[in-house]
Amino acid sequence: MNNHWGYAAADKDFKSPKQLIRALVECVSKGGNLLLNVGPNAKGEIPEESVEILTEIGKWMSKNGESIYGCGNAGLPKPEWGRYTKKGNKLYAHIFERGIGPIAIQGIKGKVKRARLLADGSEVNIQKPWNAHHYGDAIFINLKSSKLPDEIDTVVELELEE
Repeated sequence: MNNHWGYAAADKDFKSPKQLIRALVECVSKGGNLLLNVGPNAKGEIPEESVEILTEIGKWMSKNGESIYGCGNAGLPKPEWGRYTKKGNKLYAHIFERGIGPIAIQGIKGKVKRARLLADGSEVNIQKPWNAHHYGDAIFINLKSSKLPDEIDTVVELELEE
Protein backbone atom coordinates (compact mmCIF):
# COMPACT_ATOMS: atom_id res chain seq x y z
CA MET A 1 0.00 0.00 0.00
CA ASN A 2 3.07 2.20 0.18
CA ASN A 3 6.52 1.60 -1.37
CA HIS A 4 7.41 -1.59 0.54
CA TRP A 5 6.10 -5.16 0.61
CA GLY A 6 6.31 -5.28 4.39
CA TYR A 7 6.26 -2.89 7.32
CA ALA A 8 8.64 0.06 6.96
CA ALA A 9 8.30 2.61 9.76
CA ALA A 10 9.72 5.49 7.72
CA ASP A 11 7.63 4.82 4.59
CA LYS A 12 4.58 7.08 4.85
CA ASP A 13 4.03 7.31 1.09
CA PHE A 14 0.70 5.47 1.12
CA LYS A 15 -1.44 5.22 -2.00
CA SER A 16 -4.89 6.77 -1.76
CA PRO A 17 -8.08 4.67 -1.66
CA LYS A 18 -8.88 6.14 -5.11
CA GLN A 19 -5.57 4.87 -6.56
CA LEU A 20 -6.04 1.41 -5.06
CA ILE A 21 -9.70 1.05 -6.09
CA ARG A 22 -8.85 2.07 -9.64
CA ALA A 23 -5.91 -0.36 -9.67
CA LEU A 24 -8.27 -3.12 -8.50
CA VAL A 25 -10.77 -2.30 -11.25
CA GLU A 26 -8.00 -2.22 -13.85
CA CYS A 27 -6.75 -5.66 -12.75
CA VAL A 28 -10.23 -7.21 -12.78
CA SER A 29 -11.02 -5.61 -16.17
CA LYS A 30 -7.99 -7.44 -17.58
CA GLY A 31 -8.99 -10.77 -16.02
CA GLY A 32 -6.61 -10.53 -13.07
CA ASN A 33 -6.55 -10.14 -9.29
CA LEU A 34 -4.96 -7.51 -7.07
CA LEU A 35 -2.94 -8.48 -4.02
CA LEU A 36 -2.55 -5.78 -1.37
CA ASN A 37 0.12 -6.35 1.24
CA VAL A 38 -0.48 -4.91 4.69
CA GLY A 39 2.60 -5.40 6.84
CA PRO A 40 2.15 -5.34 10.63
CA ASN A 41 4.72 -3.58 12.82
CA ALA A 42 6.92 -5.38 15.37
CA LYS A 43 4.00 -5.46 17.84
CA GLY A 44 1.75 -7.17 15.28
CA GLU A 45 -0.33 -4.03 14.75
CA ILE A 46 -1.59 -2.85 11.38
CA PRO A 47 -0.51 0.76 10.73
CA GLU A 48 -3.33 3.29 11.18
CA GLU A 49 -2.81 4.59 7.63
CA SER A 50 -3.48 1.09 6.26
CA VAL A 51 -6.58 0.72 8.41
CA GLU A 52 -7.98 4.04 7.16
CA ILE A 53 -7.31 3.16 3.51
CA LEU A 54 -8.80 -0.33 3.85
CA THR A 55 -11.88 1.14 5.57
CA GLU A 56 -12.46 3.47 2.59
CA ILE A 57 -11.97 0.62 0.12
CA GLY A 58 -14.44 -1.45 2.15
CA LYS A 59 -17.05 1.33 1.98
CA TRP A 60 -16.71 1.46 -1.81
CA MET A 61 -16.82 -2.35 -2.08
CA SER A 62 -19.97 -2.56 0.07
CA LYS A 63 -21.79 -0.56 -2.64
CA ASN A 64 -19.95 -1.73 -5.75
CA GLY A 65 -18.46 -5.14 -4.94
CA GLU A 66 -20.82 -6.87 -7.36
CA SER A 67 -18.81 -5.27 -10.18
CA ILE A 68 -15.61 -6.89 -8.84
CA TYR A 69 -16.38 -10.28 -7.26
CA GLY A 70 -16.54 -13.03 -9.90
CA CYS A 71 -16.06 -10.52 -12.72
CA GLY A 72 -13.49 -10.41 -15.46
CA ASN A 73 -12.68 -9.04 -18.88
CA ALA A 74 -15.70 -7.75 -20.83
CA GLY A 75 -14.24 -8.33 -24.29
CA LEU A 76 -14.71 -4.67 -25.23
CA PRO A 77 -12.02 -2.12 -26.04
CA LYS A 78 -10.91 0.12 -23.16
CA PRO A 79 -13.07 3.25 -23.12
CA GLU A 80 -11.57 6.73 -22.75
CA TRP A 81 -13.55 7.35 -19.53
CA GLY A 82 -12.66 4.26 -17.46
CA ARG A 83 -12.90 0.45 -17.57
CA TYR A 84 -15.39 -2.41 -18.00
CA THR A 85 -15.89 -5.56 -15.97
CA LYS A 86 -18.39 -8.32 -16.75
CA LYS A 87 -20.14 -11.22 -15.06
CA GLY A 88 -22.77 -13.26 -16.90
CA ASN A 89 -25.20 -10.91 -18.64
CA LYS A 90 -24.12 -7.92 -16.51
CA LEU A 91 -21.68 -5.40 -17.92
CA TYR A 92 -20.25 -2.90 -15.45
CA ALA A 93 -19.07 0.47 -16.75
CA HIS A 94 -16.54 1.90 -14.28
CA ILE A 95 -16.58 5.62 -15.00
CA PHE A 96 -13.48 7.41 -13.71
CA GLU A 97 -13.70 10.64 -15.72
CA ARG A 98 -16.76 12.60 -16.77
CA GLY A 99 -16.64 14.22 -20.18
CA ILE A 100 -19.26 16.57 -21.59
CA GLY A 101 -22.58 15.10 -22.65
CA PRO A 102 -23.71 11.47 -22.61
CA ILE A 103 -21.21 8.66 -22.18
CA ALA A 104 -20.70 6.42 -25.21
CA ILE A 105 -20.50 2.66 -24.66
CA GLN A 106 -19.29 0.92 -27.80
CA GLY A 107 -20.27 -2.52 -29.04
CA ILE A 108 -23.57 -3.12 -27.22
CA LYS A 109 -26.20 -1.27 -29.26
CA GLY A 110 -29.54 -3.11 -29.13
CA LYS A 111 -28.32 -5.45 -26.37
CA VAL A 112 -29.19 -3.50 -23.18
CA LYS A 113 -32.34 -4.31 -21.20
CA ARG A 114 -31.75 -1.73 -18.47
CA ALA A 115 -29.12 0.46 -16.88
CA ARG A 116 -28.72 1.55 -13.25
CA LEU A 117 -26.19 2.99 -10.85
CA LEU A 118 -24.85 0.03 -8.92
CA ALA A 119 -24.29 1.95 -5.67
CA ASP A 120 -27.93 2.98 -5.14
CA GLY A 121 -29.95 1.21 -7.85
CA SER A 122 -31.19 4.43 -9.45
CA GLU A 123 -32.10 4.19 -13.12
CA VAL A 124 -29.73 5.55 -15.75
CA ASN A 125 -31.23 6.85 -18.98
CA ILE A 126 -30.11 5.46 -22.30
CA GLN A 127 -30.41 8.03 -25.05
CA LYS A 128 -29.51 8.76 -28.66
CA PRO A 129 -27.79 12.13 -29.08
CA TRP A 130 -27.77 14.07 -32.34
CA ASN A 131 -24.27 12.82 -33.26
CA ALA A 132 -24.89 9.12 -32.46
CA HIS A 133 -24.26 8.07 -36.08
CA HIS A 134 -20.57 8.93 -35.60
CA TYR A 135 -20.21 6.19 -32.97
CA GLY A 136 -21.40 3.11 -34.87
CA ASP A 137 -22.86 0.44 -32.60
CA ALA A 138 -22.70 2.47 -29.37
CA ILE A 139 -25.33 3.29 -26.80
CA PHE A 140 -25.24 6.45 -24.73
CA ILE A 141 -25.96 6.80 -21.03
CA ASN A 142 -26.88 10.03 -19.33
CA LEU A 143 -25.98 10.49 -15.67
CA LYS A 144 -28.24 13.60 -15.30
CA SER A 145 -25.41 15.68 -13.83
CA SER A 146 -22.10 17.07 -15.00
CA LYS A 147 -20.56 15.76 -11.77
CA LEU A 148 -20.03 12.03 -11.17
CA PRO A 149 -21.99 10.59 -8.22
CA ASP A 150 -18.81 8.84 -7.00
CA GLU A 151 -15.57 10.68 -7.79
CA ILE A 152 -13.52 7.52 -7.18
CA ASP A 153 -15.43 5.24 -9.56
CA THR A 154 -19.07 5.57 -10.59
CA VAL A 155 -20.30 2.11 -11.60
CA VAL A 156 -23.19 1.70 -14.05
CA GLU A 157 -24.63 -1.79 -14.30
CA LEU A 158 -25.92 -2.65 -17.77
CA GLU A 159 -28.14 -5.72 -17.92
CA LEU A 160 -27.69 -7.28 -21.35
CA GLU A 161 -30.08 -9.42 -23.37
CA GLU A 162 -29.28 -13.13 -23.00
